[in-house]
Amino acid sequence: MNRSDLCTQVQSHESTGSEPAAAATVNRRWMRFGLLELLLLTTVVATWLPVIFARRQIPMLESEIETMRYATTQLIILDDQKLNVRSLPSIWNHINSWRYHVPADADLELRLATELINRVGFPADYKAVALPDGEHVIHLKCTKDAAGHHSEVFIDDELVLQQHHPVTWLESYGSSSTGSVSRQSKAYPLDEPLKIKVQRYSLKHPLKKYGSMDVPDVYDSKGNCLWISPASTVPTPSPRFYLPQERHGHEGIGHREGIKVVRAHRSNLVGLIGIVPSLRSVMGDERGGYPYCPLGISVRPILDREVSAAEIPEVQANLSDGIPVSLRESIVPPTQYDESYSRELISENAIQQDGRTMRIFAHFKPFPTGAKPIVEIIFDAAHPDRVGFLPHAAPDSPPMKACQLVTRFDAKFHWREIEMMADAQDVAGGSSSALREPLSAFYPEIDFATLAGDRGAVAAPFGWRRLPANRLPRVAVPESQREMTRLSLTTDVADSTKLTYPAGLSRQWQYEGIPNRQIWWLPTADVQQQDGIKVEIQGGAEYPQTSLPIPGGPAIQNVRITVPMPAKSPVWLEIATEPEVN
Repeated sequence: MNRSDLCTQVQSHESTGSEPAAAATVNRRWMRFGLLELLLLTTVVATWLPVIFARRQIPMLESEIETMRYATTQLIILDDQKLNVRSLPSIWNHINSWRYHVPADADLELRLATELINRVGFPADYKAVALPDGEHVIHLKCTKDAAGHHSEVFIDDELVLQQHHPVTWLESYGSSSTGSVSRQSKAYPLDEPLKIKVQRYSLKHPLKKYGSMDVPDVYDSKGNCLWISPASTVPTPSPRFYLPQERHGHEGIGHREGIKVVRAHRSNLVGLIGIVPSLRSVMGDERGGYPYCPLGISVRPILDREVSAAEIPEVQANLSDGIPVSLRESIVPPTQYDESYSRELISENAIQQDGRTMRIFAHFKPFPTGAKPIVEIIFDAAHPDRVGFLPHAAPDSPPMKACQLVTRFDAKFHWREIEMMADAQDVAGGSSSALREPLSAFYPEIDFATLAGDRGAVAAPFGWRRLPANRLPRVAVPESQREMTRLSLTTDVADSTKLTYPAGLSRQWQYEGIPNRQIWWLPTADVQQQDGIKVEIQGGAEYPQTSLPIPGGPAIQNVRITVPMPAKSPVWLEIATEPEVN
């Protein structure tokens, strides 16, 4: 290679390498900044970084402050013209404390009650003391010793209220507490009562040695109810009847401390009028599951035709079609039925003017035959364990010959005996001459001895048996010329907790309460007629829709009351404790 060629290559390489160098030079010019720009950028970043970090830390710090504030005794006065209250950290297991502030001339009272405590109102029997104005501390001390039960209320260090009861006043293993005052300082109006603490004692299980049972919160309980109230406010007596105040209430409608009816979306209750017996009649039974509904009534219309069978609502019910029965306060059929789990609210208009009777109506969707029964459901304050049924036909329903009321889930209670008169001539003698006849007397063709505990011996129910009306006891109605015919089913199980249930049996069928009775009160004039009210029972050896035997042998599975239409008088269902037959 000569000298001229080498020079040419060198020049060529220099010219090729100069292009990237030029581009890099341009890029470096864009990245160049002076000291002033650096200082400005640092200032901007330094200004916003604390804000960003603060936004992250402030919520956590506020939460920690609130947590620490709970552990203090400080009360923040949010409104000096209102009642400011907060609860204080507990210093002992049996002492609760609250700090409050009220303005001068607030005219408030601090009240204490230990009985008749329920969710629907304030106890009418209480002790009270004027609430001092300014800032003070309230202490409630509840103790039990050999002398009895003691409830003492202090304002600051001064004892102002006290209640003492003997040891026999209550036998309980626990309690539940609620209240409207939180650990945060809050301001409350001066013209409204404020529940500081509501403590309700549970009851000892009537059959189990160490068991306990909770009392429904609409029932009266023993415990401690401490509240602040305007001195001029006098608590009204708790109502006799209970009406849930929200559309999804499952407690039932009826006597506040007695039997109730309910409708539910639970598969085995769809199409039925659910029965919730009073606490005293099923005391000790596990009230788990929501709603607690151990019995049901199936309403089955029979049309006025030569050949017409009863229609069964729960067989035709489809959950996807909604609930086929609607509870309302008016006998006028609804234009639209309740399709959902919620229901139409029933107001106090259902309570009669005398305040002793409440009436609601169960409206059924049309049956396949077009039948539209309406069942009037009646509650009488004089009989809190009873509920009455008076069937009607809707105006656009085909004529109905009769309406059947069929009980469901009876096998749970092991009713095996029926109270009957030994001689039809002694019917008017009442319960004094009534005898308990076993279920086997109505099924002479079945050997009951071979069925006791024998799995799968007779899978199907035994069939319906009509009870002779002339052997059912008749009872005179007090202060009346009328008589009622009584059907009473009793049990031979003295202690249900000693029963051994078959493995795999649903809790729905396992009863753990006291012995009780199913009683039907029927108008005697309607029972004695040839085409009058008909009474039937059905027995079985197994729990319905299972192949599991009933402990102790066959029991009554259903009662069927056939009421001719149009019905004149209601029939009454009562679930009563074993000694109580009125």
